[in-house]
Amino acid sequence: MAHYHPDGAQLFFPQDRSAFVVPVALPGDDLAVEQVIALWCDGSRGLYIHPGIWHDGIFPAAERQRFLDRQGRVHARVSCDLTAEFGVYLSVPLVQG
Repeated sequence: MAHYHPDGAQLFFPQDRSAFVVPVALPGDDLAVEQVIALWCDGSRGLYIHPGIWHDGIFPAAERQRFLDRQGRVHARVSCDLTAEFGVYLSVPLVQG
């Protein structure tokens, strides 16, 4: 799945200061899987997602992770089922260095 919020932003802040990954893509109603990238966040800061930015949930690198999650008062959402729409699953190989 991927979605965006047309009317408000969203903030994820890691309470445990552990790394996490978030898939994102630029705004626009013609989403293509080739546009999706994965952001690696080291956990030292939160991630602010502007209105209109495609994203999915946050995926912790650790086994468990707690997040502070804040959104605007209006919680409109435009969603895309990537598997149904494009016939693919997204994957991000995580290589420990």
